[in-house]
Amino acid sequence: MLKAQPSPIVNPSPDLASATSAAVAAPVALAERDVEEEEEEEEDEYDYEKQQEPEEFTDPAEHALEEPPPPQQPKKGIPIWMMGGFAALIGFAILIVYNATKPKDNAPPPGDMGPGVVQAAGLRGRLTTRWDGDRKTGRLVYQVHVESMEDRWQPGFSRAILNSPQPLSINIRLLDATGFALCGKEIPFHFDAQNAQVQIPMPSAVGANGKKLSPVERTAAYQAARQSALAQMQAAAAVREQGKDVFQNALGPDGTVTAVNVQGSLPCSPDQYQKASYWDMNTNFPTLDEQAALLDPKAAALNARQSEPGAHSAKKPSNKPQTGFVFQGDERVTEYDAARGQLWTQGRTFRIDRMVGQATAMAWANNNTLIHYRCDQQANCALTAPGGSAVLHAHAN
Repeated sequence: MLKAQPSPIVNPSPDLASATSAAVAAPVALAERDVEEEEEEEEDEYDYEKQQEPEEFTDPAEHALEEPPPPQQPKKGIPIWMMGGFAALIGFAILIVYNATKPKDNAPPPGDMGPGVVQAAGLRGRLTTRWDGDRKTGRLVYQVHVESMEDRWQPGFSRAILNSPQPLSINIRLLDATGFALCGKEIPFHFDAQNAQVQIPMPSAVGANGKKLSPVERTAAYQAARQSALAQMQAAAAVREQGKDVFQNALGPDGTVTAVNVQGSLPCSPDQYQKASYWDMNTNFPTLDEQAALLDPKAAALNARQSEPGAHSAKKPSNKPQTGFVFQGDERVTEYDAARGQLWTQGRTFRIDRMVGQATAMAWANNNTLIHYRCDQQANCALTAPGGSAVLHAHAN
């Protein structure tokens, strides 16, 4: 039985393959061109029909309503120039507050000038000063408080102010470290002329017409002359107090004067004020004996008679120690001996309590401070420095 033999595989030649591919691609290309031409014709017909159709009417209002709202713009931040303006405004406000609260240009600093005394009258005062304004247009303002040095002298102090027989005043001065007076001012007390002790001579017994006057007529003439003198004194007191700083009375519960106060300005320049080291006061205020006489005229008259020569030669002298300050002055501190508790000045030596006043004494010695001392008959002293509040109790050697 014969088996069929497989035919041999023959590879086509390249030229034959190319010819075959070209023959197959030609009809496909023609078919694709025909499809494209048909699609173009359909699009042209659709465009023509679209042009022939009438346009549909639309309401602009409806169109406007149908339009979507415009997109919101993102919020803008604060501009840099505005932030800079706020910063400048705040800085300007701070500058105004600073200029309003800072001390005036080159103005002298305020100062408490400390205490001052008039021993003979038993007066103690305190002066506080402050420069108000700048150096060119400012002024030196002050406050003075004056009172009796001791409580037992208070009644005489009050009587002398309320019933003064003459116009009274206190003169205050600012002094430099050498004791030179820089500036000052006279400050009057209010004066009531009705309290004045006017010395009017009794009119003559014979009148101007040569007729003899009766006692009633002489008394009436005397009263008329006295009232005329009082009116002149009252007018002079008003002129004296006009435009000046006048002491104002501070009354206690019982109606007596406990102190007097005054404030105003002093005629001092800035340079004078800066040189001021301490102050003092002098006055025509009645002395302690005169104040006692105002309180009890009869006792004063008796004392005056006893003080006449030979009136009390047999009377034993009193050994009772006198109180109050009997001598005072100013000295500059030169040295302090801590071991002995001695404070040396240019003219005096004081022994102080080392447990209490050592720190103050050392500070005075280091700064060569000018101090004011007030001592009694037993040499017990009170030491103060101008502008300071410390008071050292010492014993003068």
